[in-house]
Amino acid sequence: MARQTHHKHSSSKGFRRLLDALAALDEVHRVATGKVKPRMGSGRPVAPISKVRRTESGLSITINTDGAIVDAYVVTDQPAAVEAAMRERGWTSA
Repeated sequence: MARQTHHKHSSSKGFRRLLDALAALDEVHRVATGKVKPRMGSGRPVAPISKVRRTESGLSITINTDGAIVDAYVVTDQPAAVEAAMRERGWTSA
């Protein structure tokens, strides 16, 4: 089954690749971006994905990019497996 990722037209290539890689995981059904907000302050983020929260449909994640914070939603029926896969790949800090 082909995985689908919905990108906003203004999304940068850096987090597009991250979302596409996330969508390629076997446990993930779909990935969609939500709000894109400017990131204040300097310094590099600790990890590409700073927050992971469980929802009814899967996971809600916050992605740190150069100059922006992006909310994204991961539709899955196996949120624990997706969280473990994100940790293994170094996408989250914990």
